[in-house]
Amino acid sequence: MTANWSNRTIWTGDNLPIKRGMKSESINLICLDPPFNSKANYAAPIGNETAGAEFKDIWTL
Repeated sequence: MTANWSNRTIWTGDNLPIKRGMKSESINLICLDPPFNSKANYAAPIGNETAGAEFKDIWTL
């Protein structure tokens, strides 16, 4: 299977339209980076081994 994209390519933006355009047989790994400065608070769910972990994604000077 020949990929329809170049090796070691980095895309930015919404991942769903990008992944839909890829030949799935040519993918070994996809790494998704979360959005930054979302102005939201994040916490691990109760019952999860990381319960109690949390952070605020708010950037200020």
